[in-house]
Amino acid sequence: MLEKDKSVLVSLPFVRFAPFFAAGMLTVYFGGGVSGAVFFAVAAAALIYFAKKKKKAVLCGAGAVCGVLVMSMYNILYFKPILNYAGTTAEAEILVCDIVRTPQYSEEIVAKTKLDGRTVTLRLSGGEALLENCAANVIITLEKAESTAENLSNGILLSGEIIETHSVEYRSDVYGFIKIIRRNFLGELYENIGDESRYLAAAMLFGDDSGLSPKYAEYLKVSGASHYTAVSGAHFAVLSAAVLMIVPRRKRKIRFFVSLMFAPVGVLFFGASPSVLRASLMFMVYALSIPLNRRSDPLNTLCIVITLISLFSPMTVVDVGFIMSVLGVLGVAVIGPPLAEKLCEFVPDKAKRILSPPITLLVCSVCASICVTPVCTLLFKCVSLVGAITTLVLAPLMTVAMTFMLLLGVFRLPLFAAPICWTMKTAQWVLKTLGRCRALSLPLDYNAAWILTAVLAAFLFIAAFGDMKTFVRFGKLSLALGSAIFAVSIFLVLNRHEVRFVGSTQSSAAIVFDKNTASVFIAGEGGGISESVSRVLRERGAVKITRLAAYDADYGGALAIEELSQMLPIEEISTTKLAAALLPGLNTIPAPEDKVFLQDGISIASSRSTISEPQADILLCVGTPANDRESSAQAAVYFTKSELALSENFHNARTDRNFCVKLKER
Repeated sequence: MLEKDKSVLVSLPFVRFAPFFAAGMLTVYFGGGVSGAVFFAVAAAALIYFAKKKKKAVLCGAGAVCGVLVMSMYNILYFKPILNYAGTTAEAEILVCDIVRTPQYSEEIVAKTKLDGRTVTLRLSGGEALLENCAANVIITLEKAESTAENLSNGILLSGEIIETHSVEYRSDVYGFIKIIRRNFLGELYENIGDESRYLAAAMLFGDDSGLSPKYAEYLKVSGASHYTAVSGAHFAVLSAAVLMIVPRRKRKIRFFVSLMFAPVGVLFFGASPSVLRASLMFMVYALSIPLNRRSDPLNTLCIVITLISLFSPMTVVDVGFIMSVLGVLGVAVIGPPLAEKLCEFVPDKAKRILSPPITLLVCSVCASICVTPVCTLLFKCVSLVGAITTLVLAPLMTVAMTFMLLLGVFRLPLFAAPICWTMKTAQWVLKTLGRCRALSLPLDYNAAWILTAVLAAFLFIAAFGDMKTFVRFGKLSLALGSAIFAVSIFLVLNRHEVRFVGSTQSSAAIVFDKNTASVFIAGEGGGISESVSRVLRERGAVKITRLAAYDADYGGALAIEELSQMLPIEEISTTKLAAALLPGLNTIPAPEDKVFLQDGISIASSRSTISEPQADILLCVGTPANDRESSAQAAVYFTKSELALSENFHNARTDRNFCVKLKER
């Protein structure tokens, strides 16, 4: 049975075409024209050779050639002309699509406009008076967007600032109508559910994390469940399951029509992100296979969807959300089931009926987590060790909550809010229990980590689709490689002695790592710094803060310290009298008179750009230093976008995020 499935899998046309199609596009995007030309020549030669030999592999060559051509044309006709607008000022009519919150608690807007007849998505600041679905005539300054995961996920190539707003009008369309429905649903949620549960429900059910507290945002990351707060294919799958639960299974025709109608409505409801489009198209393919009495193979369906979406929207191939969505489906629907089936062969016959279902669920969830790990490693430098378990626990809770959320939104009866509240309370307990244990987040911040995790995923793929001998061999290799990755990570954590820097022009922090603990010095007022500090601590494997110093903290700084204390333990806090008064229950001591932080034989101090600096080994500059500024410190660190000609010991940690100061081991 396994050999038959394997041969069928290999013969599927899109399984051979789609991977090479994506590879051709990625080569052109990341490698440029020369790499694209070399790849195209090799692919064209392979295509001609396989065509003459009448080999099925001709589709591999065809996919590679098409991928290079599509991405090259996209670069010439769209990508480069749009980036030419960087550094210019333009007058344009924009349509506001979304309002996003930055880590500094300010708001920015995501808007669409047309530049030279091409539709462009922008991320803009300075549009405080604009609301979702508003059309406005504005003057904006444009620059190239930072290549962050969030920007690529939204297809944002340019960012900018709104200088002037001339006219604003609200536009009513289908998309706006769907957003009104979403807003009404959220209104019912906030009205009928109290405390933190309402914000967690909004984040997990609607992807609206604007009200989610930093501590629960951190719990979600540590426990490996942060994907539930970003609208993705998972939300689409949960909502579709909730909708189909209402329709009886015996009503096949009704279920078919409901499924077919739900796909486009779900896209409108959650937004047309690449991962949601992927889920919608796969859902439609599965729905159409029912009346045709055909079995839709998950891998072939996935490859069809990859080809269609990438063909019409080439930037999707580098979209982080889409890539993680595809890899997650590859793990849970393609690799997981055959791997679980083979693993169950070792279970005694009497126990198979009982143990097979939980084994299959766990194996599929683990495979999904491992398949997305290379991307997580590249972007987030860490991975949760319990992500697979957390996903399994939260999935049924989300399904129940989503079902009653639909009923609450439609009928507006407070009775339906009770199950949502209970499920979210349970989810809170799960997240708090796992999220407070920082050791469950494995740091993978060394260069080879993503390669090793990609090889691990490849081993699982081979084990899943090989014979039993191959399964045993590559299963052992997978265990050995997984153990090696874990051992290397732990070794690096226990030998970490360095200073890392995070921040902005208003507040910054120096983090002194000593094995799996850290000391933190916060320069400036400290507002909005907690999430950045916690992220670096998580990426480098720190499980607690031994000392925290914030010598100039105000109300915002006190809030940041409190947020950090909820994310991980803090043994001692040295801060201002004002901040200490706002932090009852925490171990606070007065700040020293010289305001110099001493840790592991190194001194750190803060200096604003307009006043004289204290004597210290490391100086954190609050603001942008003057061009003629010099410093006696061994390293003067500041955060700004501008490139300034400063003395050699000045470092812009905003543009050089990997900058750190190595310390000698004590």
